[in-house]
Amino acid sequence: MGAAVEPDLKSTATTPTPHSFPSTLDIETAESQPSDCDVNLKIPKVFPCENIKDMAGNVARIGIRPYNSTNPTSMALVPVETPNEDGTTTVKRHLPGQPRVRLDDQNPGSHWKTLTLYLNENHLTTKLDGMFKYMKYVFVQTPSFLHIMSLHHQYAHDREIKIDEHPCLHLVWYYERIYVKPIPAYFYCAAFWEYIANAHLDVYRACLGFMRSYYYLIQYEVDFALACEKMLIPKKSNGQFPTYEEWCDFIEPFTKIHDIQVPKRYHYGELRLSRLNMAAAFFKRKLAFFHIYPQWGSFLTHSLGPLLTIFAICSVVLNSMQVSLQALDTDLPKDHAWPTWKAVSVWFPIVVTILIAVVILLAFSGVCFMAVVDLYSGIRTRRRKRRGDATAGKKTHGVIW
Repeated sequence: MGAAVEPDLKSTATTPTPHSFPSTLDIETAESQPSDCDVNLKIPKVFPCENIKDMAGNVARIGIRPYNSTNPTSMALVPVETPNEDGTTTVKRHLPGQPRVRLDDQNPGSHWKTLTLYLNENHLTTKLDGMFKYMKYVFVQTPSFLHIMSLHHQYAHDREIKIDEHPCLHLVWYYERIYVKPIPAYFYCAAFWEYIANAHLDVYRACLGFMRSYYYLIQYEVDFALACEKMLIPKKSNGQFPTYEEWCDFIEPFTKIHDIQVPKRYHYGELRLSRLNMAAAFFKRKLAFFHIYPQWGSFLTHSLGPLLTIFAICSVVLNSMQVSLQALDTDLPKDHAWPTWKAVSVWFPIVVTILIAVVILLAFSGVCFMAVVDLYSGIRTRRRKRRGDATAGKKTHGVIW
């Protein structure tokens, strides 16, 4: 790799092992896996940074070393000397791309708690995983990681890409916005992947699912250009973004990851925030899963819209009824025009009320129809996945081909 590695550091050049899972899996079995990852699943080791060129600086900046003499399998991340062009060496004693998380080569494991808290907070989706049992049929989401549109097609749906580091907001969309979590720089380091594969299995599973989602977000070179523009992809050690060809080599190992190897959240692709908010309100007794409008004024302005619409409809109907009743009680001259005007005054409000009722009925029927379609789509996707259909739940482009 072009960088000096201390003799007592475990080598980071590990060849990925073959995937041991069958191509067909039972979606019900995969979804029944606990969200806290307490099952010791046999997960294939993936160290994708070996497939990317000119990553020597990033790879050599950290290594792994046993830190407990009584437990040889215990591991800690440690900084590694990186050679400079002038012949000197530099040691960056922090997690690549995150100077707030310090590493210590003299006392390996001394930052275990800090590093563990950081990894859990930035990669685990435990709270979101626990909500899917409520959303399975009531608030249906398509149970497929293929249900992801590429970045350029997000713009075709008039969605704005919002950057957010919270793992539970990754690929959550709300009307004209979708949240995307950027890829951390330390994902380029083979030592990091080997470390979490041995020391933090739950984090390793979450990172596998997260990176698998990026394979579908970035499908074309235009998607890659947008990802670089939005800083979704980290730069290499030389300060430059990888080429599109290098990126494809980097992301390829994640295409063979199965649902049973990742947390529940990554069994799914894009998620609707409106349905997550409803699930949180009904089952978690929370106001929302995520508050887009943190101030009460903005929240009430947005939430009162439907209530004001209902109030306006009721007002129109009541006024129509009042007009009709008043017209019936009115004695008008027997002139030839007045009886006609009275009949119009009586029947026109009734027609308006009937039209409003028809519109409400059609709207309600449309909502019920879409709910049934979503429910059927979710059940059908699960059945197709049981039969081994690799395309089950794939996100369509929303047009008729």
